[in-house]
Amino acid sequence: MGTGDKTKVLILADSPLPALRQGAMGRGAGQGATWLPPLANAFAKHGDLDITWAALGEPGTEAADEKRENQRFIIRPHIKAARDTLLGYALARHRLRKIVAEVQPQVVHCWGSERFYPSVLRGLDVPSVFSIQGNLTHYAEIGGLTDIWFWRRQWRYEGRWVPDAAVLACESPWSRELALHYWPGSDVRVIEWGVHPSFYEVDWQPQFDRPYFLFSGGLEWRKGLDLLFDALALSPDRKWTLKLAGEGPLREELEARQLPGVEWLGNLKWDELKREMSGALALIMPTRADTGPSVVKEARVMGLPVLGSTNGGLRDYIVHGVNGLHIDPLTPGQIAAAMQEVATASPDRLRDLGKQRLASDRTYFHPERAASAFRDLYLELVGK
Repeated sequence: MGTGDKTKVLILADSPLPALRQGAMGRGAGQGATWLPPLANAFAKHGDLDITWAALGEPGTEAADEKRENQRFIIRPHIKAARDTLLGYALARHRLRKIVAEVQPQVVHCWGSERFYPSVLRGLDVPSVFSIQGNLTHYAEIGGLTDIWFWRRQWRYEGRWVPDAAVLACESPWSRELALHYWPGSDVRVIEWGVHPSFYEVDWQPQFDRPYFLFSGGLEWRKGLDLLFDALALSPDRKWTLKLAGEGPLREELEARQLPGVEWLGNLKWDELKREMSGALALIMPTRADTGPSVVKEARVMGLPVLGSTNGGLRDYIVHGVNGLHIDPLTPGQIAAAMQEVATASPDRLRDLGKQRLASDRTYFHPERAASAFRDLYLELVGK
């Protein structure tokens, strides 16, 4: 139970510890769940919480048990995720329950239906929170999941796990609307995940002499990359470049189209990504579904305008004509028109598009705001 006046919380998630040890460098450096390290740092300021982070790693993962201020970080090796999926996560559930019994928390918080952590929710005798990273049920409905057995099983698990949580935490109003559509009657809260503080230090300085737009994310159908390339084909004489940061199953097909003015950057570490973001005219995100794309939040805290669809959390982050443009309806023609509008805008107009709402965006996406919101939720669940 709680230590003194502290509320004891167990967070089951991919561990932020490696990024805390080495410094956060992003997905291009092999660090997943990039929003968790800044959240852990922000939790350190809340001395009324006693937090244990626990993760199960792939075979060969180095075990860890490390204490940092008011937080403990546990990492224990596990079997391969694909094998455990076939077993219905029976082994993961067994090992996670042993951690629950060891820690004896007052609140259990599980992150992400892409992993096995929510499998422990059923039968807990303490309140629980389930942070849903991506709404797999919706992605599956629109055909946005890779058609392999793992994802077909995983989105079905999501529907079984959600009812077991006392509270479902979503990172955007758009995500909350979906959650209530699929699981009506659930207690769904919106708690935005913060942006790493290093993005606040980046100055946006668009390169007007070598103009380019930037896409960052998985190169896949759900992200609307096929529509983006159809839009490029509508503008064969354009004077700007499209840069793509990321990898994914559509790359080979899109490269084969051999459209001019396209640069493939691959997966970038954060220092490289920040450099590309700082010089872009705008971030382009023609996604078909995205609960709350981190790169959009990162763009906005540095003042980079965003051109994006209304099919995701970015709908709520972007005010049309103020800090970006909505692409609605999501068609190649609308994408091409939005990019042309920005590419032909005066430098003053473009700078205004970046500066407007910047102060409020920087406040809204700060990790300390996320940590405070989760703290308040934990205290509410234990009756404090």
